[in-house]
Amino acid sequence: MPKQGQFAKSARRKRVNNFKVRRHQQGQTIAGDQLTDFLLVRFGLTAKKRVPRAAQETVQRFLIEVSDQLVAASGDLATLVPDLLADINHRAPWQFYMQLLPQWTLLQDFLKKELPAVPLATRCYVTTTMTTAELTQQVAKLLAEKAAAITFLKQPDIPATMRKQTSQLLVASIYAGGVIDWDKVRALLAPFPFTVDTSLDAGTQEWLQTLAKS
Repeated sequence: MPKQGQFAKSARRKRVNNFKVRRHQQGQTIAGDQLTDFLLVRFGLTAKKRVPRAAQETVQRFLIEVSDQLVAASGDLATLVPDLLADINHRAPWQFYMQLLPQWTLLQDFLKKELPAVPLATRCYVTTTMTTAELTQQVAKLLAEKAAAITFLKQPDIPATMRKQTSQLLVASIYAGGVIDWDKVRALLAPFPFTVDTSLDAGTQEWLQTLAKS
């Protein structure tokens, strides 16, 4: 499991390529720390081919983020996912959301089907879900909060009420009819280029840099 606030290292992704999903005899289980690797391999075998190539890395990294916390969260995606997205808002460019949202239904359906089949000692299930519409609204708020925070970065004395009002106005400017206008998001955040954390491994840095340019 990556440290909180960090993406999984690319080395872990390479290790997963060598992870074999074997037929399990009745009663045979896998360790809890193998859950994420198991799900990643299953995703690669079943659903990955339905994800556009440009978005595959983003979707798989989000799957890692979710899978690492599924057991602790008791499969409660409606609580887990918004918290993860809020955390990612500080460590990935806005394009992360642009790639993820169209694939959310596929990813959630994959988890609903595959999680109960993972041979853990105590089976885990998806207990709550989120619609793409709910996720889109959440992302719009996060992007507006990010833009407002950047806007007032050099004005620490600005009242919290003004920050909140600015964020609400920005939501209205980029989100309407249940849809995020990504062209407006790009224009809004273009003056504030994303800075990649140089403490991350080279593979993750390269992915974030590519994502920020997409």
